[in-house]
Amino acid sequence: MNKNYTNKRAGEIIDIILFTALALIIYLVFFVPQPSSLPVASPTANTLTFVGYEELPEPIQTPYKGNDFIPYIDKNIDLRIYPRANYRIYAMVMSKRGYSWEWDSKLVPYDLALAWNDLMLPENVRTISYSQGNRWYTFRLKPDCRLSVSYIARHSANTHMIPANANLKKALDVIKKGDKVYFEGYLVNIKGKVNNREAWRNSSLSRNDTGDGACELFYITMAVVDGVIYQ
Repeated sequence: MNKNYTNKRAGEIIDIILFTALALIIYLVFFVPQPSSLPVASPTANTLTFVGYEELPEPIQTPYKGNDFIPYIDKNIDLRIYPRANYRIYAMVMSKRGYSWEWDSKLVPYDLALAWNDLMLPENVRTISYSQGNRWYTFRLKPDCRLSVSYIARHSANTHMIPANANLKKALDVIKKGDKVYFEGYLVNIKGKVNNREAWRNSSLSRNDTGDGACELFYITMAVVDGVIYQ
């Protein structure tokens, strides 16, 4: 066999190996998903240990740009969920109430009475009591409470919670009174038909309103409970 041919053939094989190795490196770096900086989710809970989040003194609300909607269909229910605002909140759960008998109870299984800012301080938690019922909440001040009724009304809300998926429903299931929680998602309006009748719910877009229509209708896409993130 020609020696020059043998050397040329060997060189071609080396070139092929080097090209293949380079292509493999490029694929691994640019096309294979890299591991998250957060720990891997538990296969049973589908949750992540959250490494820290911003303890917001006030809820953050920004306009939602778009006319898209999220469909919700279940038996005789045909609804559309329209985002109205992006919403983030860090708060304490002052009361929790589950619902199971209304047409929207599967979509909105829980109401949370949330309070933030100074209402989370121990001395104020001790001097204000909260209660819920029929999709409303009320609060009562003890004689030694130093905060005004208007301050409490502006820094607390009865929030109708809509979990975006089953994992976020789990987060709502485990939440209890006294928990400090963080949520992200959208304030939404709901419109559609239930048993062929028109049905609707609208969210408040202000923290300063009171009375009928003052509750937030909150479609959550992330929750942090006891240092665990649910998505």
